Amino acid sequence: MSNLFKEIEFQLNSNEKYVFKKKSNSFIPTGTTNLLLNAILDYNPKPGNVLDLGAGIGIIGILLNYKNIALSPVCLSDVNENSLECINKNAEIYNSNVIAKEGSLFEPWTGFKFDIIVNDVSGIASKIANLSSWFKNVPCDSGEDGTKLTVKIIRESKNYLNNRGLLFLPIISLSNKDKIIGELEANYTNVKLLKSQEWPLPKEISNNEQLLNELEGENKIYTKSKFGMKIFETSIYMAHN
Repeated sequence: MSNLFKEIEFQLNSNEKYVFKKKSNSFIPTGTTNLLLNAILDYNPKPGNVLDLGAGIGIIGILLNYKNIALSPVCLSDVNENSLECINKNAEIYNSNVIAKEGSLFEPWTGFKFDIIVNDVSGIASKIANLSSWFKNVPCDSGEDGTKLTVKIIRESKNYLNNRGLLFLPIISLSNKDKIIGELEANYTNVKLLKSQEWPLPKEISNNEQLLNELEGENKIYTKSKFGMKIFETSIYMAHN
């Protein structure tokens, strides 16, 4: 049964719903995926060659192609080998021409250049990831402060972008967000906050008050209290030279 495709509904906005196929060991899209995609669509970049990095089941890359921002073929990759079958299945549904590859970060894309790179690779502190249901059955090797993969992507992305190419990425406050923003500003001359949204911490995380206090004291995560709840934030950034 675990190898069968199941349908999930992706609510892009109040007017648009899309159906995608996933498997039991696929990453389930979160609010971050929605916020990231909407930020890109609102920014409305010039259509170009797109890389969807950490693509999961392919929602961002495929919908950017469907919306005529990602030119064909759109490139997508994920470290989880099970994602490729989902990406190709979903590409058929939306009549998207894709190149889907398995591999870590930019490893599959030697020799490629892109106009737009979208990074949706995991970026939260590893101890928080281990508590959450977000990464059930999928890997999350983002490091103690959640910056390991994101910093590597920022530093290497310039080698894979065309002139004036754009990098889009989420920065989640369940990581050392200041460190990530510092890396962006060190590597790119233009860094812009596009959108941000606050979310209540899931109970499986908020119930671990001692761990949260420890990680916050070490500046590995940032949360705040609001309406009697622990709150974290996702911010979507765009960077280019």
